[in-house]
Amino acid sequence: MAETERAARELAEGVLGHPVAVALPADDERPLVAGSVAGDPPRARVAWINPDGSSIVARVACPPGRPSRWRPVVAAAVRLSGEQHDRVLVARLAPEAAALRPLLTVEADAPVVEPGGDRLVVARLPDEGALVAVDALDSRGEPVGRLVRAGISDLQTDGGTVSGRLGASHGMGAGIGHGRWATGLAEAAFEAGYQPWLPGWVPPGMTMGDPRIEPDVAYPAAPPALIIVWTDAGARVLLRQAPAPLASPDGGGRGAREVDVGGAPGVLRGRGLVTLIWETPERAFGVQARGMAGGEDTALRVARSVSPENLAPPAEAG
Repeated sequence: MAETERAARELAEGVLGHPVAVALPADDERPLVAGSVAGDPPRARVAWINPDGSSIVARVACPPGRPSRWRPVVAAAVRLSGEQHDRVLVARLAPEAAALRPLLTVEADAPVVEPGGDRLVVARLPDEGALVAVDALDSRGEPVGRLVRAGISDLQTDGGTVSGRLGASHGMGAGIGHGRWATGLAEAAFEAGYQPWLPGWVPPGMTMGDPRIEPDVAYPAAPPALIIVWTDAGARVLLRQAPAPLASPDGGGRGAREVDVGGAPGVLRGRGLVTLIWETPERAFGVQARGMAGGEDTALRVARSVSPENLAPPAEAG
């Protein structure tokens, strides 16, 4: 089997013109599948190739994704439709994970799959049954983290167009979502497992409200995000933070511009409703500013004042 996989990989590299990390040989019904990783932030790519290497049937680039200790697997389910049919799981694992196991709604045993080069997994899935979760496993086969359906992209291609649903993003630039209010920063820090970093500056006259704890909708076992809001009449500044790195990094795009946040690259969007997302090696942050003139300048100034030296005052920290 190893020789067959090696031959498939060599054939795919010759056709695609770039290194291939994982290849699945063709069979009587399905073409060869090749997987690779490229870009920054990194994207997993999958291509279907005719068994004789004469042509590329389809290619799909999955959304950017970075696995980590907190979020040990990023994944997409990709379906090939049209004259040829196939369905694969394309995933990347963090170093803490030795393998993964997809969970489906069908009763067939889910295979345990080890990663290839670039910590990439490409595994064929049954045609039927929804993919409800992916478990990352350690060397003993014990789960070290789960990615649930909300965070799994579901893509489809016929060789010409790509459609489907993207997995839930980090939501760092979003407003308030599912979660609960804490009675103070000490309670929030205890429940989240980390101390929130605070801004050294917010617009004068704004009052800080109770912190909010929001679980990661895609990773049930990951630390939750902490949200702190400052308000004044109709104006609001919101700061969201969670342990870095983000599993779904912000790739910029239309309406976004890159800015510097204390030496870290950030992505700034909007005018009336302004969002700014950036990461340090320890934390990922999102600032939202709304209901005020000069929202971009406000978001930038708040973001640049956030520091690990700005913690809760001693009385609040308990």
